[in-house]
Amino acid sequence: MREWYTSTLATLRRDEMMLMKNQVGGLWGIVGIGLLTIPVFAAVGAAEKPVTGDRIVRETQEAVRATKDYTIQQKDAFQRKIQTELDEMQLQITQLHAQIKHESGKTRADIQKAIEELEKKTDLANKKLQDIHSATTSSWEQAKLRTAAAMDDLRDSLNRTLSQLPQR
Repeated sequence: MREWYTSTLATLRRDEMMLMKNQVGGLWGIVGIGLLTIPVFAAVGAAEKPVTGDRIVRETQEAVRATKDYTIQQKDAFQRKIQTELDEMQLQITQLHAQIKHESGKTRADIQKAIEELEKKTDLANKKLQDIHSATTSSWEQAKLRTAAAMDDLRDSLNRTLSQLPQR
């Protein structure tokens, strides 16, 4: 009888443990389902306005307008920077014109030739700068690259010319 009692007690304990495991598992299941539904209810509550075609169009137009405004700001800042640099370079070219009066012979001819090249490159850089003014949002990056290349070429030529001048 003792064996029967021990066996029955063991069976009851096993059944009780299984029941507890099932209850705990069930509780975890309920908690899990609850956790999964929170984002759904949060998303439903967060959507104050229904998503409509008009809303999407309006928000897209606002994004396009913001992009255009930003591009215009970038263009304006770039144009001011380039114009300032061009003005400084033009001043240096003017100083070269004044210096040429004091030179003679081959040096004078070399400086005159360099000034003519610098003036052509300055005109090209000014034209590229004007292209930026008329560039659209989609073409502005290309115009910026072309202007930067023209400025690099002008800057290099001016530096090369200045470095070749006789030191006084």
